[in-house]
Amino acid sequence: MDYDAVLQHLGESGAYQRRLAILLSLIGIPAGLHIPNNPNRYTAIPDHHCRMPQTTPAGFNLTLPAALNMSIPLEEVEGAQRLSRCRRYDVTDQFGWLNSTTTTSTCTDGWEYDQSQYHSSIVSQYDLVCDRAWLREMAQSIFMAGVGLGGIVFGFMSDRFGRHVTLMTCLLLQLTFGVSAAFTSNLVTFAILRFLVGAVSNGAYYAGFVIGIESLGPSKRTAFGMAMCLMPPVGYLVLGLMAYFIRDWWLLQLALSLPTLPLLTYQWFLSESPRWLIFAKKTDEARKVIERIAKENGVSLSQETFEKLNGCAKVQQEQTTPSNRSRKYSVIDLVRTPQMRKITLAMNVAWLISVCVYYSLMLGTSQLVGDHYVNFVLGACVEIVAMFVAWVTMDRWGRKRPFIIFIFVAGVSCLAAAGVPHDLGVITTTFAMAGRFGISIGFCTLTVYSAEVFPTVIRNMGVGQASMVSRLGGVMAPFIGLLGNVWRPLPLLMYGVLSCVAGAAVTVLPETHGISLPNTPEDLECLARY
Repeated sequence: MDYDAVLQHLGESGAYQRRLAILLSLIGIPAGLHIPNNPNRYTAIPDHHCRMPQTTPAGFNLTLPAALNMSIPLEEVEGAQRLSRCRRYDVTDQFGWLNSTTTTSTCTDGWEYDQSQYHSSIVSQYDLVCDRAWLREMAQSIFMAGVGLGGIVFGFMSDRFGRHVTLMTCLLLQLTFGVSAAFTSNLVTFAILRFLVGAVSNGAYYAGFVIGIESLGPSKRTAFGMAMCLMPPVGYLVLGLMAYFIRDWWLLQLALSLPTLPLLTYQWFLSESPRWLIFAKKTDEARKVIERIAKENGVSLSQETFEKLNGCAKVQQEQTTPSNRSRKYSVIDLVRTPQMRKITLAMNVAWLISVCVYYSLMLGTSQLVGDHYVNFVLGACVEIVAMFVAWVTMDRWGRKRPFIIFIFVAGVSCLAAAGVPHDLGVITTTFAMAGRFGISIGFCTLTVYSAEVFPTVIRNMGVGQASMVSRLGGVMAPFIGLLGNVWRPLPLLMYGVLSCVAGAAVTVLPETHGISLPNTPEDLECLARY
């Protein structure tokens, strides 16, 4: 591709490219901060019991434990006795402390929550426990649905109107919706705002990702892809530390939304993707961007460079038939040619399963033995290490083989964890972290892989629709975890089998490591021959 020849002249790792890579990678930190398993939001489930009758225990000289024993029945959970969280003794009159019956009922007067660990959470504010627990899973699924919709809507917007305008629009909306969510007064409004945050966060992340992939040369794309994949786990780590010190969910929501504010300065520090400008037939604008890159890199432009630039537009003209030269590309082009159908189908399967397993293991962190905050931070550290391993393996072995190998590692780890007895919680945690390690590498590899395999004219659209389909897996993830109530190993068995299916799906795709990015679907047909 001629534009890659222009990049060779401008320099693949000049001052502009380094600045671009650093600024764009920082977009991943707010994306990590807004993840659904915020420790103080949904997964913060404090100890709770039914609210006791209004008559105070002091009136009968009862201590609080004695009053609880008289009003709350015991239940057996995993072989141990504890006060019921969802039932209470029926009370016959206003002096219920002395006249409780042996029959029980649900918590019709609400719940009381232990505030020793969490001052407030979405769970305690809106009573998302017992028969209302499904609303907790639904709220997380709504966020993932927003992520999926954002992938296709902003992917289309990015391919049609440009990467830069899409990025800035999403960042502005991410800040607006994130701050607004901290001041909601009801669950419905909060869920709607979280849906919108998911949509614009995904749109901003992948618009920035595509700008970087298209602006850097083949030898630097892996490093940039790894930097983008590394930042969300850094966001998880920061979130874990913030959640430890900020125990009120609304203050935490406000704190994790504000880091988007400095990113709005990208309006002046980032340029549009030259590759997109060329294939959108905006050669004059592309020339201005290339001149800016050359000036920042300290490179002088020759007439030959601009002949290559003009050649890019010519190549595009020659690669399309006369009847199609003025047409706009759409989602239909993702399945128009045989190679595009194969790539789109395989990517959709791989993305769907990868996201389902990834978020399921992430959400399952709160159910592991040990301190909730420690497990959350430990999971973030595992992912950070995984990103460096992915960096090395992708540079050495490409994209296809690392994905297949590590997705199988995740699958085998999940299957092994399913077979561990319940009382061996440390071993279960070890296998779960190994599974998260494998799926993190696979997910990151897949992100870079998909950004390279889809052609320029529909790249953001291709990545966006794959991301949208994948969020069905994210929507299902919270509910798959509930299958453990039917049979404890069932969710892990499903994750193991699905991971193996994702690895098999990718075997039909071409390797993209070290080659020029395809610009049109026709380029992919040529690529398939090699």
